[in-house]
Amino acid sequence: MLMLAFSLNCINYSFGEVVIRKIMKPSKIIYLFGLLPILLMGQEIPPILQFPPSVYKAENQNWAISQDADKYIYVANNEGLLEHNGAKWTLYPSPNKSILRSVEVVNDRIYTGCFMEFGYWKRNDIGRLEYTSLADKIRSQILENENIWTIKSFENWVLFQSTDRIYIYDFTDDKFTILTDNGNYYRIFRVDQEIIIQKKDSRLYKIEKGREILFAEIPVEFNIELILNIFPDSDGYILLTRNRGFFKIKDRAVSKWHVEADKELDNSKIFSAIRLKNKNFVLGTISKGIIQLTGEGKIISTINQTNGLSNNTVLNLFEDVDGSVWAGLDNGIDCLNIPSFIKEYNDPIGTFGTLYSSILFNKKIYYGTNQGLFYKSANSNEPLKFISGTEGQVWSLFEHEGELFCGHAIGTFLIQDDIATLISSIAGTWGFRDIQGKPQWLLQGNYSGLFVLSKETGRWKLRNEIEGFENSTRFFEIMDDGKIWVNHESKGVFKLTPNKDLTKFEDVKLINDVPKGKSSGLLKVKNNLLYGYEKGVFRLDTTTQKFVRDSVLSKLIPENQYVSGKMVFDQKDRLWAFNKTDIAYAQEGSVSDKFTIRLIPIQYFWRKVTVSFENISQIDNNKYLVGKTNGFLELDIEAHHKQPHNVFLNAIQTKERDTILTLASLSENGNFKYQQGSIKFSFNVPTYNKYDFVNFQYILEGYHQTWSDWTESSDILFEKLPFGDYTFKVRSRIGNTVSDNIAAFQFKINRPFLLSNIAITGYILCLITIMFLTHKSYKRHYLKQHQKIMVDNQREMDMRRMIGEQEIIRLKNEKLHQEVESKNRELAITMMSIVKRNEVLKNIKKELKTSVNLSENTTVLKLVDKNLNNLEDRKLLEEAFNNIDMDFINRAKEKHPDLSHNDFKFCAYLRLNLSSKEIASLLNISTKSVEVRRFRLRKKLGVPHDMNLTDYIISL
Repeated sequence: MLMLAFSLNCINYSFGEVVIRKIMKPSKIIYLFGLLPILLMGQEIPPILQFPPSVYKAENQNWAISQDADKYIYVANNEGLLEHNGAKWTLYPSPNKSILRSVEVVNDRIYTGCFMEFGYWKRNDIGRLEYTSLADKIRSQILENENIWTIKSFENWVLFQSTDRIYIYDFTDDKFTILTDNGNYYRIFRVDQEIIIQKKDSRLYKIEKGREILFAEIPVEFNIELILNIFPDSDGYILLTRNRGFFKIKDRAVSKWHVEADKELDNSKIFSAIRLKNKNFVLGTISKGIIQLTGEGKIISTINQTNGLSNNTVLNLFEDVDGSVWAGLDNGIDCLNIPSFIKEYNDPIGTFGTLYSSILFNKKIYYGTNQGLFYKSANSNEPLKFISGTEGQVWSLFEHEGELFCGHAIGTFLIQDDIATLISSIAGTWGFRDIQGKPQWLLQGNYSGLFVLSKETGRWKLRNEIEGFENSTRFFEIMDDGKIWVNHESKGVFKLTPNKDLTKFEDVKLINDVPKGKSSGLLKVKNNLLYGYEKGVFRLDTTTQKFVRDSVLSKLIPENQYVSGKMVFDQKDRLWAFNKTDIAYAQEGSVSDKFTIRLIPIQYFWRKVTVSFENISQIDNNKYLVGKTNGFLELDIEAHHKQPHNVFLNAIQTKERDTILTLASLSENGNFKYQQGSIKFSFNVPTYNKYDFVNFQYILEGYHQTWSDWTESSDILFEKLPFGDYTFKVRSRIGNTVSDNIAAFQFKINRPFLLSNIAITGYILCLITIMFLTHKSYKRHYLKQHQKIMVDNQREMDMRRMIGEQEIIRLKNEKLHQEVESKNRELAITMMSIVKRNEVLKNIKKELKTSVNLSENTTVLKLVDKNLNNLEDRKLLEEAFNNIDMDFINRAKEKHPDLSHNDFKFCAYLRLNLSSKEIASLLNISTKSVEVRRFRLRKKLGVPHDMNLTDYIISL
């Protein structure tokens, strides 16, 4: 019947409800579901972090797992050694390309073994692992076709086990001891401070001081084929076998240990097993996944591919330092967060569907999903049971006066244990609210408005529709004053005033105080009406009847993290909201009325419920159910603690121009060339919890002034940094918890060569040389300039002197000219005076000669003649002629060298513009004689007859 039910569900899932309805009538479908009890696996399992080969980029099979002091995980994979640092996987290929079978971390070395090869890996300065072969030290002693299946460490030894030998390596002395038993070794175990060997002869041996000592002998009748692991116990040891379950060893005697899970163990082929720090057992099987047992052997859970495991073949199990269990699978790697405060219920095939509502009622937990209503007893691992008749979408579950109501897509159900009774067929019941003072009434919101249910004669039924409001009513609340508030995501918030009988609305008012918001929500909390949308949480002011933003509660819905304004208020007075990276709740303090806000780091990515249909319900004091797409999460918030963690820098890469990134040393401060100014930092937090959301924040001191915003990215590239000194710092955050440390790296980007010390020294030398040469050049230039100036000054001085001399000469010439002019005037005056005198004397002489008394006048005539021929006058004129106009005489001599002294005298008379008569009077000769002299002079001078002789002489 169960298989048939599942088959039917698969048909419904694959082809849709319409196809089924074409095959059967609805009544027959309900009848069929009533006959077939649908049972689903009811156990919640730890969160599982899955790593398929496509993620870690290596081959499918993973044979062994170990962890170092920094919490890095190492996996022996078919292709090589896998390293996981919490942020990314790195593959180091097998040394000889064979399958890596074993891995064990000892101090800072990662020991591995494969086909005819074993050795260790150690991290170098640039953060990469380098391999050192130990097999090469004893290569000649290694047998053909040996595989190293197991590696165990003990004190200062590391043991490498094959089927034929055990190689014991003393890493303090770098020496080997080899144990040989011709293929009789099955497996070696480390149990506390002892190394135990299982051999094919059904005996167990201890290794002491490099020798095998018999530890216990297993009776043949137990038919123990292979021991998977040996665990210490209070009074001896516990053995887990592949095919016979548990055994105990006490005082070297082996006995069967019967546990509750024996039947399951007999039917399961166990391949790997570990005991956890909490004393529980985790078993890996060949085909049934993982079985969790208590320390007493009771089954806690079975985890396989149907409820979350990647693969059912578990090759290896390992518990890390935080209590998570790593499973090396035949196809992939899984990490089970066993200590997590979160448990998961997964439904990969869609029978359960998406959880929309849940409630704890009468010691049962009811689950309303898009496939119908399921239930199971609280605090049990029993299967989930389906309640017949509730197929389809369940929207809400509501407890009222000790009764359970179910809001469904087809109407309203009353739930009594596992029976659902349809009490209203009005389609689409979103939810319910109590009506104050009327316990026999119940208000419900539907696709088409608001309706009232009433209980009459012990039976609930639909009473009436409240007329006047026909909008879809999913978010609605009744306040103490009787007003009904409705939030419609597409239209906004309405305030409805009903009449006393709740049969119609007397007033319908659209509120404009807050805008309509996508995926907004409305909730009543202790008579406070809250409205949530992407701008925060708004509280209704009952005095002004307006919504006012609540700055404290708005921290529940950060704008940059907004998904939905849906809010839930629980019985512990916790107000819940749902964001991108977490689920948050606010709670009033026990001492003050201040709210404390806590974040539960569950990303929307993991929930994936339809937006604004998020849901959380309290099922125990501090336990909650959160709906998700293919099941639900169970939270124990009391077990949710801060997670101290460290952040690491795992790689620094530099880049020159267009070249590839090159790893740089992590062990010392960086000193990079200017061309390496593009630097990439990679960092990580080695945390492996599925729901941990790791954020990083960084600052580059010397480049940034403040820390960056929080980011998911685990690396950052700075391109073309200028030269200078820098310190890169990074810190991390999980939820509200910031890392205990800040990882830092100091580095320097050197100046480009053109600005290097050598170049600067060269520049200084060149500058000094240039300055020297420039100085010398300027000096030479200035010397030349000085010399030129001196020459120019000398020339100017000479010029000035010459000009001065010329000026003096000019002045002298002017003076001489003035003197000549003056003497000329004097001469002219004198000559005119002489001429006048001579004319007077001649007139007197003429009169005396005509006088009667000539004899008496003789003396006078002599005196007249004497004055006419006065030698003193002649001497005076001669001297005057010699002193006047020497330039004229020189020019005349230069042009007419044949002229005589008398000719020059005559020329001087002409220059004075004297007439022939006046000249005759001066010379006391006749006028005719003057004309003759003129003629002779003209001839000597070569003056043409048509040219005036006086004008020519003046022009000389």
